[in-house]
Amino acid sequence: MPSIPARHRVAELRLRSAIVARSSHIYWPAPTGPPRALLTLFEIDVPSRSLDLDVLCRTFSTAGDFVVLAVRYELRPEQRPAMERDALRTLEWAAAHAAEVSADPDRLLIGGRGAGGALATAVRRLAREQGWPPILRQLTIPTL
Repeated sequence: MPSIPARHRVAELRLRSAIVARSSHIYWPAPTGPPRALLTLFEIDVPSRSLDLDVLCRTFSTAGDFVVLAVRYELRPEQRPAMERDALRTLEWAAAHAAEVSADPDRLLIGGRGAGGALATAVRRLAREQGWPPILRQLTIPTL
């Protein structure tokens, strides 16, 4: 079993969405220092990877020194366009509330693995089409 990195704090976050079922958690690194970059990480639900996602988010939070907003969506291909709009709203929420979660609103990152990486790519494209400031970086995490 992989070791689970320590973290300062983790909390469940409930963001309203009438379109798709999702679960969100936010992970913070140690409490000292300047506001961190905010990584919004999308995951398409695969139940066997739930502990794996927690370990991944804790690792990014502590080793990468990011605030991580992890958003898990249920896999429903017919809802893909709605899921993309909802994920964009989640990113908008993250940008608007970054300071409230001790993150830097000017240092936004986006990522995902597997289908979550494809969702992150679609959201980044939608944000660019809407004239957003650039998202600093997109992380595509390979599935193991």
